[in-house]
Amino acid sequence: MRILITSIVDLKKSQHNRPHQFVKYLSKKHEVTVLSINDWWKGGQDNLEAYSSEFDDDFKRIDYYYLTDKKVSPILQELLFRRKVKELLKEEDFDVHLNYSTLISGYVAAKRVKTVYDLADDLGAMIKESTQIPRLMRPFGGILGDLMVRRNIEKAEKVTVTTDMLKIAYSIPDGKCEVISNGVDTNLFRNYGNAKEELGLDGFIIGYVGVLREWVDLEPVFGALKDLDVEIKMVVVGKEGGFNENVRLAKKCGVSDRVTFTGMVPYSQVPKYISAIDVCLIPFKKSQISESALPLKLFEYMACGKPAISTELPGIKNVAGEKVMYATNEKEYKERIAELYKNEELRHEMGKSGREFVAENYDWEKIVERMERTLLTVGEPHWDSVTEVFIKEKI
Repeated sequence: MRILITSIVDLKKSQHNRPHQFVKYLSKKHEVTVLSINDWWKGGQDNLEAYSSEFDDDFKRIDYYYLTDKKVSPILQELLFRRKVKELLKEEDFDVHLNYSTLISGYVAAKRVKTVYDLADDLGAMIKESTQIPRLMRPFGGILGDLMVRRNIEKAEKVTVTTDMLKIAYSIPDGKCEVISNGVDTNLFRNYGNAKEELGLDGFIIGYVGVLREWVDLEPVFGALKDLDVEIKMVVVGKEGGFNENVRLAKKCGVSDRVTFTGMVPYSQVPKYISAIDVCLIPFKKSQISESALPLKLFEYMACGKPAISTELPGIKNVAGEKVMYATNEKEYKERIAELYKNEELRHEMGKSGREFVAENYDWEKIVERMERTLLTVGEPHWDSVTEVFIKEKI
């Protein structure tokens, strides 16, 4: 099957995300072409080639194009460079189109190719708060985002979402919508044992792994850390977004001597950092963005057998229930961290339960198989026989 993926995420310049896994698994059995936004502004942040080297073999199996090489905002790329979509569709004949959360480029492609629209976040809300978009453009961008999401939903044959909250937010009919969760590579993400010495860390470590975008709020964690036992230290793994702002915030909160900021690390090293952490954190601000979110890091933490403390978000609550702890302010973070610090048996039980849970239910390979079946169903009629063979193989 020939699959076109239009992506709002630049797979070559972004930290690991959902479409990376779609490409990784689908390209092993199908011809995959990706057309994405060019996240040129991320190019100066760090050694992005080293970070994404884990996916080099996947990129070799696909054709990869950008909407443009010009250094303009993502909204302008979508608005001004639709020509690239039309050119690609004129040159290539695709069986099905997977639109990963694009607004306009994917909509243009959906007019020519049967489409599955994959919605992983509340795009309108993200645009309104995105620091990557000029402040004056954000309100307009948010309105455009909401409008185009609804148009893409109408145009698509099938809509896939990561959470029920997104389905409700956009009033997507049951017959048209399928919830396909985020997941984790359970072969890569596992417990690597005591990795602290190898990574130059010591003490009891609490940690956050991921982007430092506008929905991440480390202030209550820093505040809690100040009043916790001095043996407790923190590591922050990641750089995209407000890296310098958070370094300054740690200093302002009086904990800079107890917080290690690693910056961006190669994706293949992320599981080792998680293995070195004793208690993992998902400290998100309560917002329209986070209310619909299902962070990848939840599954990565659990796959590495680590206990997690998270903001109480509907997506996480619905998936993990009481398998994680929840905190909403400095006092609650302090209480939860202290409880886990003192109770090694509880940490072990949460970690073991979490690993078993994601290995059984949220391995990426199983999740992408669900997406593949959806694409086969939506694709051209001559793929019906392939669908039948695929299903028989799995039975």
